Amino acid sequence: MNKIANSTIVMLRRSQLHPHPDNPRKDLGDLDELKESIREHGIMQNLTVVPVDDNLEDFRILIGHRRFAASEGVLSELPCVIAEGLSDREQVGIMLCENMQRSDLTFMEQAHGFQMMMDLGETVETISEKTGFSEATVKHRLEIAKLKQRSIDAAMENFQPTISDYIELEKVKDIKERNKILEEAESSNDIRYSVEAYVDEQNRQKNSKKYLQLINSLGWKETKEYFDFYRMDGKFKEAKLARIDVEKEYDDSEIQTFAARNTEPIFYRYDGYYITFAVKNAQKKEKEKKKTKQELLEESREKNKSILEGMRTVICDQYYKFIMEIPEEKFKELSEKNRIKFMERLFGIMFDLESNITPFRQLYSLKTKNDIKNLSEDYAKLTDVLQQMMVQAWSSFASTYSNKFVEWNFTKNMKVLKAHQDFYSTLWFFGFRLSDEYKSIIEGKSDLYSVDIKGGKK
Repeated sequence: MNKIANSTIVMLRRSQLHPHPDNPRKDLGDLDELKESIREHGIMQNLTVVPVDDNLEDFRILIGHRRFAASEGVLSELPCVIAEGLSDREQVGIMLCENMQRSDLTFMEQAHGFQMMMDLGETVETISEKTGFSEATVKHRLEIAKLKQRSIDAAMENFQPTISDYIELEKVKDIKERNKILEEAESSNDIRYSVEAYVDEQNRQKNSKKYLQLINSLGWKETKEYFDFYRMDGKFKEAKLARIDVEKEYDDSEIQTFAARNTEPIFYRYDGYYITFAVKNAQKKEKEKKKTKQELLEESREKNKSILEGMRTVICDQYYKFIMEIPEEKFKELSEKNRIKFMERLFGIMFDLESNITPFRQLYSLKTKNDIKNLSEDYAKLTDVLQQMMVQAWSSFASTYSNKFVEWNFTKNMKVLKAHQDFYSTLWFFGFRLSDEYKSIIEGKSDLYSVDIKGGKK
């Protein structure tokens, strides 16, 4: 049975006392005030020690490391109570409980201490009882202990993360992703925005999986064809079923209702944000003469141009939707350094794309999929200059008649692609993310920028 040999206080020489190698508290803090108190009043509370071996000549300190360190050069002997019969595990447990009750511990020290107690067989409930911390606090600190030290150190090189930042990270269940967010963060805002983007992406994945399982169970077929409902003579026409925004709360009632009365074969396409539905156009097949390779090349280019133009509209819609939903406080919390950096970047985009600084005088030239009719009114409600600049830069991308992804001869418009990449990196800071498919478009890496011609006359 664990016990203290006796409660008698004995005086032991400093040379007999040694810090415990498993003491969880590595940083003893500022000792000046304590040293001055010991010099004036002596040690008011004894140390608790355990013998190193049976000869009772050398002892390890269980409780009193700060008093021992502060008494250096002041006292040659210290009052101690000797505890015997304690296993190594019990010794660490005693030190942890004593240290965890201190008010001057950092939350990072608490995290490592609580984890050590868990490793010794304690539970959240028993740690709470022994240390006086609430179970919620213990759980939060244990989540911090899951992070890699190198990730914590990387964040601390850029700023000082708060306990709120680490609690925010708990929304990310994947520990590997938590570490990544922490390593890349340059501010508390970065953490919050990255966590929000991650949670949104997880919701998209969860909802899309449920929707696609239902859709496939109905026998509807997936197609890689791009639905272009702006053209009446396309291969597909729009089904009488609204496209599904997978970011919103899952609701399959409209799909179920439509499926109950529909008789046509339905096709769908998922682009990472929306599930769009269509039926095939009834078209009279005409016998076609065999085309030359040049004709096939031109057809393929025109088809890809049309697809790229449709995707440009969707990308610009995603830009606009995100910009208008950025909370006002995000701009207020922005550092002056980042604000200036983003403004310079947006000015560069508008200059490169020869943007009209008052773009909303010609709203008819802005092509959007969501039919934005009150753009000027929306713009007038914005209070932050940076957010206004984002909309102005966005209007350059959304213009129907210019700034397309490819030139007239189907070469990549590198100036436009570079502007999109700069714009995306700015919105990315606030939590915006494009799907891989759309990212490949603005990066100029999509297969749509090349054509594959088969057959045809020479």
